[in-house]
Amino acid sequence: MKKPQDEIYNKIDDYEQTLHAIVGFMNFYRYDDDARKMKEDVTVFQGRRFDPSPEKAVTENGDKVTQVTPDLGVLPASAEGVLGEVKKSFPADETRWMKTFKQLMSYDDNLDGWPTKDGKLSSHDIVLLLHQTRAAAIKRYYEANSGKDIKFTRPFTMIQFNRADERRPYFFFQKTTGNLTDKSVDTKLIDGVSVPMEIFVTTYSTVKIYDSLPPLAYLIELIWTNVVLPRASDTSKFPALRKNQKIEVTLSVDDIVNELHNGFSFHGLSKDIADRQPKVPKREWIMSACEKLVQSDEASWVDTEKSQIKVYFRKYDSVMSHFIDICADEQEEDAQITMFD
Repeated sequence: MKKPQDEIYNKIDDYEQTLHAIVGFMNFYRYDDDARKMKEDVTVFQGRRFDPSPEKAVTENGDKVTQVTPDLGVLPASAEGVLGEVKKSFPADETRWMKTFKQLMSYDDNLDGWPTKDGKLSSHDIVLLLHQTRAAAIKRYYEANSGKDIKFTRPFTMIQFNRADERRPYFFFQKTTGNLTDKSVDTKLIDGVSVPMEIFVTTYSTVKIYDSLPPLAYLIELIWTNVVLPRASDTSKFPALRKNQKIEVTLSVDDIVNELHNGFSFHGLSKDIADRQPKVPKREWIMSACEKLVQSDEASWVDTEKSQIKVYFRKYDSVMSHFIDICADEQEEDAQITMFD
């Protein structure tokens, strides 16, 4: 039987691979062919809110479509944009695959909300990035339904990705069907491109969260390492702090939200076009993480409104492992309750 910790580690790995797929694909447009020089006037964004055209503002069932929020967006200087979704996994049930394609087809529209003067763009590509293990099956599904239930008027491309943990780890991208308008990027992806993992720990080291709720342990570790630790390390007690000792760090929930948003979201790559960008992390995500810290005696609320939290900083051999164990205990309890319900 799989341990609860294993399941959490897998979810964290999925989240990180999705992040790497987003920034790795963006990187093809942001840098020149040898990935050394950044191109001018290339705008990238994640989770941006677009308004549908009047023709697509209502579905065939009469439901209103308010906004669409692609996982990734690129606007090169050529004004030939790209919108895409990243799917690390697909459900085993094939009947549920159409949901993803319907989402992609909602991007096949004269959308309003591009970071241009009038919010419009004359053309853009639509891209589905998916894990290599599912690429062949999804491609067959797409080809079997193309022109029937799946229809695109704009260029549609599927790109598979995978991480290779070799001596020099890299992230691999390869086109499986369709053609990108940008020929330089399209040509690269025909045979596949290996993006060294150093890119993600140097150029994109601060991009650690996107507009999808991360696993709780991952979010708590992000708070502990990047918000709590810097404050604790500024105190005189920190250098001599022993494992059985603690340093109290008081924070407001809003400060945590803002620090992670400004320092570890896609805000750093798209701060000049912030009007339609999501505020990530969401405040309710941070509230859940803080509640977990309080429940596990790692913190306490300062006020009854729960606007401030006092965190008891301690040194742990592995912060991530520590909080995965704490979150796994809760999963185990939930599983037992379900078993005997």
